[in-house]
Amino acid sequence: MNAQHYVLIIEDDPFHRALYTSKLKELGSDIRVLSSENGYAALVALSERTPDLIILDLRMPKFDGVAFLDVVKSKPEYDALPVLVISSAPGDFARVRSAYKNVFMFAKPVRAELFERAVRWGLRLGEPPRAPSTTVESQHSLVDFEHMKLYIGPDRTIQQAVADEFYKLAADRISSLDRLAHNGDLRGVLDFCHAMEGGAEAIGAHEVLGTIESLRAAARAGDDEAVRGHARDFAEVLRRFCVDLAREFSLDAH
Repeated sequence: MNAQHYVLIIEDDPFHRALYTSKLKELGSDIRVLSSENGYAALVALSERTPDLIILDLRMPKFDGVAFLDVVKSKPEYDALPVLVISSAPGDFARVRSAYKNVFMFAKPVRAELFERAVRWGLRLGEPPRAPSTTVESQHSLVDFEHMKLYIGPDRTIQQAVADEFYKLAADRISSLDRLAHNGDLRGVLDFCHAMEGGAEAIGAHEVLGTIESLRAAARAGDDEAVRGHARDFAEVLRRFCVDLAREFSLDAH
């Protein structure tokens, strides 16, 4: 990076604002950081200078990230402006991804190396990279190729290996969670959520991440019935995701 690049951070949590600012400054002296604590303040900042990249939280008081996107992405001049959503509410990702262009989702906390790669990509390109020509992407596929390329990289062989491993383990994961939920093992359910979300994040399984978050909340609340219900939701969503994964990567049934 040689020219000056401006990054606007929209995050209500001071810790995460400071963390992102620190990480951005580590990437180079040519990055200038602007920050706002809610969507309304960000609109004011945006009217004064158009950044090259926005880092956005979704859940904020007063004027949240979705409301901000509604306003900004309705204007043609901001259509190509890349936005990295980093949020602890992955259940909102599917709706956001389908509603706006050039918006990419990452579950909080985001790994440092992924954050760096995503920022560098966002500042280097005005448009998202195209999927490999060998891949037939379904318009309604649950597989997020852009996310996979940011997290895993563009190498098709590596993507294929990760997809195959995730696919092969899906049935065992469903069985394990069903057993934990049936036995009322809430500690085990929480451990399962922690172990599962890394792989789901890497492969861009946003809907799966949403069910994991709901499952975790129910387990923390000690609600056995809700845990069993969310476990069924998890199984259904994971199966649908694996159907799309098998189609997109030509995986054999195991």
